[in-house]
Amino acid sequence: MSMANSVETSRGNEVLALLLLALAGYLLPWVTAPNSAMTLNAFDLAEWTSLHPLQQQVTPPLIVPLLLRVQLPILAILITLWSTSRNKRFLAFLFLALLSVSQLPPLEFLNNVADPNYRQLLFLAIATILLSTGLGFILPGQFRPFVIIFLAVTGIVTSLLGQSQAIELYQVTLEQGETGGGLWLIVGAYAASSLNLLRRILRRR
Repeated sequence: MSMANSVETSRGNEVLALLLLALAGYLLPWVTAPNSAMTLNAFDLAEWTSLHPLQQQVTPPLIVPLLLRVQLPILAILITLWSTSRNKRFLAFLFLALLSVSQLPPLEFLNNVADPNYRQLLFLAIATILLSTGLGFILPGQFRPFVIIFLAVTGIVTSLLGQSQAIELYQVTLEQGETGGGLWLIVGAYAASSLNLLRRILRRR
């Protein structure tokens, strides 16, 4: 293996590690509470807010769950764009399939297709597959760093907006909750990956 290939592999592994940290941040608590049963990660927080009456009345409806749930499609696309070699692509698409399945609505959706929460879940699962595979195969290599930076910044903004609005609903409805470490981990991972790529882009000029 040449020195250039070794450096590129090392950088690719750094990106993968950051994306896995971001996924860990999604699964760790975003809201902590004295009552441990109501300590929620992003996935649970999105489900809880989707059931809140106020989220059924806003325009567009279920905007807070959408902001929280969109992190999984973002991570799926980022990992797909990270993959360059054949082995990495196989792992990326396996990960993509798992993330897509995890977003599917429950089987009750078949008896209640008009439910906006279930429809949002189905839309995100389909969007995850289509966008990840489409960008993974079509997007030229020279544009991938810019798309990754854009998605990482989008992830930061949507994470912060979604959690801030969700915790307001949480505090008004239930109890005094605090921001959990999961939010800061995913935001930090997004920021580190985008800054890493931006630094590499500037060095090439």
